[in-house]
Amino acid sequence: MRSVCLYMLFAAVLAACATPPSRAVPGPGPVRPGPVSQGPIGPTASPPALAFVPDEAFYLCDGLRVSNAPASDRYGRVVRYARLVVHDDRLALAPVPINGGCLSSGVGPRNGRLHKALDISAPQGTWVYAGAPGIVLEAGWGGGYGYYVLVDHGHDLFTRYAHLSSFAEGMRVGLPVAFGLPLGQVGMTSSQRITGPHLHYEVLVGDYGTPRRSFALKPVDPFTFPPYLPPPETGAGTSGGS
Repeated sequence: MRSVCLYMLFAAVLAACATPPSRAVPGPGPVRPGPVSQGPIGPTASPPALAFVPDEAFYLCDGLRVSNAPASDRYGRVVRYARLVVHDDRLALAPVPINGGCLSSGVGPRNGRLHKALDISAPQGTWVYAGAPGIVLEAGWGGGYGYYVLVDHGHDLFTRYAHLSSFAEGMRVGLPVAFGLPLGQVGMTSSQRITGPHLHYEVLVGDYGTPRRSFALKPVDPFTFPPYLPPPETGAGTSGGS
């Protein structure tokens, strides 16, 4: 059943169906409430009507020289990029949840500190999508994160989408989200200096139920996850021996 669900998700994504798939595999567990938003969480925008289809390839930004850049080929394509990857053999995830961006920083040491996310540069207003089905745990203003969304995908996996310029209409804590659901738009909001519009995309693992909540979670590099592969052909329809 697991492989069938994953295959259905992959086929639907690549076909750009009108309704994004709601689940790749068994969904998240019970809702674990995050901070309760008081009033409006920030500016909103009407989401696009088209379904999210991950890009076929992903590139480093021109001139990228940071120490945490992933391996790339001579054209700047990230070698370990796949449209969908798999966490813990259970959950399919889009490692890059926007279209048309380039990588300006990877996960890992940078300037003497651990950088916890993929920084994906893209034009202001580019739509950001849920990388997997889940439930919104946090949404609102987060200081250095600016406007951000944190999603619980179950299986101890979480994603954070930060520096948003706006949220998709209807965004709230406790909102169930399907794979590819629009969450917000790329921006450069933060209490700190931001050099240009980009998505700060964290993939996190661990236990949210501690006093530090999402700040106790461990960042992981989605490019280290194995790619999702459709199940092999079963041989149905082939002729038998004479």
